[in-house]
Amino acid sequence: MTFAERSRCLRKEKGLSQVELAKALNVSKACISMIEIGKNEPTAITLIKYADFFECSIDYLLGREDDFGNITIAGNASQLPADAQELVDMFLSLSPAHRIQILEYTKYFTEREAATKKRS
Repeated sequence: MTFAERSRCLRKEKGLSQVELAKALNVSKACISMIEIGKNEPTAITLIKYADFFECSIDYLLGREDDFGNITIAGNASQLPADAQELVDMFLSLSPAHRIQILEYTKYFTEREAATKKRS
């Protein structure tokens, strides 16, 4: 999701008009409008205002972080086989508690397999 899309979604979730958001962030209505149509990118100061107002991270605003705090950097994806990528995607969709359980199971099976190989 682009910043323009994220800005529009967050504003609408709070039930704000562009004018109301502009007042809350102490920027012009034109600034909000140009950002939301994708004509302008926010300045660093504006990003901080957005993050403070919407109580989220700048990474989230820029589409580098999802709702769960997972960082994603475009263009830096590893070339995983399809089944491994599917596994990663499923893992990332889990809650932190479930991720911990999956990691514990994975460590258990990895250690078990390593022990079996040593005995062979």
